[in-house]
Amino acid sequence: MVNLGRPRCPQCGARLRRGRQPGQLCDPCLKVGPDPRAKLPADFYDQQPVLGWLAGYDFGPFLRQVRALTGWSQQTLGGVTGLDQSTISAVERGEHRLGHVEDVAALARGLQIPPVRLNFPDIGATVSATGTAGQKDVSWVDRRDFGEHAARLVLGIAAAGLDIDRLLALLPQAEPTGTRQVGVADVEFVEQLTAAFVRQDFASGSGVIRDAAVAQLHTVLPLLNAQVPAEVRPRLMVATGRLAMQTGWMSFECQHHDAARRLWLIGLDLARRAEHPLGTDLTVYLFYDMALQSVQLGRPQEALYLVKVGETAAVGRYPVSASTTCCLTNIQARAHAAEGDAVACDRSLSKAEEHVGAIDPATAPPWGVHVGEAGMSGFQGVAYYTLALPGRDARAAGRAVDLLRHGVGHFDPGYARLRALYLPDLTGAHALAGDVDTAVTVGHQAVDTVISVSSPRAFDRLRILNTVLEPLHTSPGVAELRNRLTTTAA
Repeated sequence: MVNLGRPRCPQCGARLRRGRQPGQLCDPCLKVGPDPRAKLPADFYDQQPVLGWLAGYDFGPFLRQVRALTGWSQQTLGGVTGLDQSTISAVERGEHRLGHVEDVAALARGLQIPPVRLNFPDIGATVSATGTAGQKDVSWVDRRDFGEHAARLVLGIAAAGLDIDRLLALLPQAEPTGTRQVGVADVEFVEQLTAAFVRQDFASGSGVIRDAAVAQLHTVLPLLNAQVPAEVRPRLMVATGRLAMQTGWMSFECQHHDAARRLWLIGLDLARRAEHPLGTDLTVYLFYDMALQSVQLGRPQEALYLVKVGETAAVGRYPVSASTTCCLTNIQARAHAAEGDAVACDRSLSKAEEHVGAIDPATAPPWGVHVGEAGMSGFQGVAYYTLALPGRDARAAGRAVDLLRHGVGHFDPGYARLRALYLPDLTGAHALAGDVDTAVTVGHQAVDTVISVSSPRAFDRLRILNTVLEPLHTSPGVAELRNRLTTTAA
């Protein structure tokens, strides 16, 4: 996290009391006197190979260089950073990688490492592990190189600063499985468990089950270290990877974006190593999930990069299903729409239509069962609605109305969460197309549907809709709907 509050004492790192200026010492350090320890050169963090070490989270040679320039002992460095001497020793010997956010934050805070050197965006601020007033999150969502990490992982290249074991350690703790034999029945249990989470998510949202899914994932992961027959292991890895993907999706639905990215990276690692016919398909679908998140976060260029990596990953040992390819191409269209590129959006949607026509429900992977005519209409409608938003394009809005209305009207009753996501967009499309009365009617349906499910992402759609309707606030019906939107979203 980045400290935006009061400055810290340059000697001990404590927060200065109000009125003290940056560079001044705190009261205890003033009593002790100047710090006798040597200082790092002013340009230390601009030097090579320091830049490479920090960008790659390669803290072993970095710490050795710090001590060589300052003459500090490991104990002294520990006093500066808050890390114990044994940890520093193990890192310097290459026996331990600093990866946990609290350790990296302690090191960055103690040595005043600019966050930009650790691939975080804020230049000149300090990294902190705990959230307090005046601070903001810096996390996997903020990392500028997230797409590169995902690409390197799926292509089997060592990803600097990415430690899957560290990501796993962030999950809730579970009892070890010991050395018991894992068989087909265990894999079937994982598959059925994930299917239940998927059904619940579609039917009523992820809000009430996300934490349970994370706990279940950590219970399942140790099975990979148990005694697993060679013929069962690939299926177990795909099943566990799919559970990680679903848990990441539910975290995304609940707006836990940083957790979603960590979980998706775990899923990627399992999918790419599975050597299973569905491994490649699962890998590509994960890139669809990540690209969708990037679009929602307002990063269409990042989304397009992730789509390209997904397309590269699709050229693997096993074929990728039409349903998964359709999803990836649809999110490519959404990203183009977010950039205002109508031509590229239409081109991607045309490709997606070809893929949806080739879908065979009998052979579709379990994560593609919702992809069909209704889903395709919804995808297309949201893309055109996205095109209509910035310039209030009535033509694009009209196309969005027809497509979203068809999608919403043909969703199976078990897909209430999708209806909750699309109805606010349909309301906004009606408004942008000039049909205010219908917009008000559909808008109240949207509110009723959103409050019936547990989906923070759907509530976000209501907030966006409220903004879209603002220019029409003089209409009594719109004013009443906006009041309801405000109350509901709050």
